[in-house]
Amino acid sequence: MDFLELSEKRFTAKKFDPSKSISAEDFDKLKKILQLAPSSVSSQPWIFLTGSSEETKKRIRPAVADFNWPRLDTCSHFVLIAVRNGLSDKYQHRLLEQETKDGRVANEEAAKEIYDGRQYFINLREQVGETLNWEKKQAYIAMTALLYGASSMGIDSTPIEGFDEAAMDKVLNLDMYGARSVLLVTLGYDAEDDHNRTRPKSRLPQEDIFYDLDKYRG
Repeated sequence: MDFLELSEKRFTAKKFDPSKSISAEDFDKLKKILQLAPSSVSSQPWIFLTGSSEETKKRIRPAVADFNWPRLDTCSHFVLIAVRNGLSDKYQHRLLEQETKDGRVANEEAAKEIYDGRQYFINLREQVGETLNWEKKQAYIAMTALLYGASSMGIDSTPIEGFDEAAMDKVLNLDMYGARSVLLVTLGYDAEDDHNRTRPKSRLPQEDIFYDLDKYRG
């Protein structure tokens, strides 16, 4: 299945079949997809908290809006995407250490160029108080990779913003990770009676959203 076909077929699950579970092997693949998600200057400003047990679902349930409980209660697994409370110098050196280990850094001169380049973009956001907002934008990239990666494996998903971030941070003690919650994604296999399964996809026509700058000057 090519990516266009995948885009045409993917839908947001409104309810999962609780009798079906994602295998450990497939969930490991989903974790790898998240690990490989692109981010601005490879800042990788995220952490991912996962769960699948009824006990863990019940733990986060009070932080989730009640209209999203059917997605949480019936899913096989969930992933909470959180971002770091700033990108400290220590964290930037951790990135550089990994890049060196993975063979992306040829020498000390290259290491300095990578560090300085990343620091430049981080400083741009810090100077205007936009670091957290910038990190959240990267979280949406990771979420999108997860949604389409799951769909390519025949796994359905629901992206959820409908939760109380402060309550989620507290119930999961995200201060311990130096992070705060941004997005919740539930994963599993869609229920047969999910009305969204058979509804046609609807998007604005291309003439309403595309503008060819080679033809239109203003």
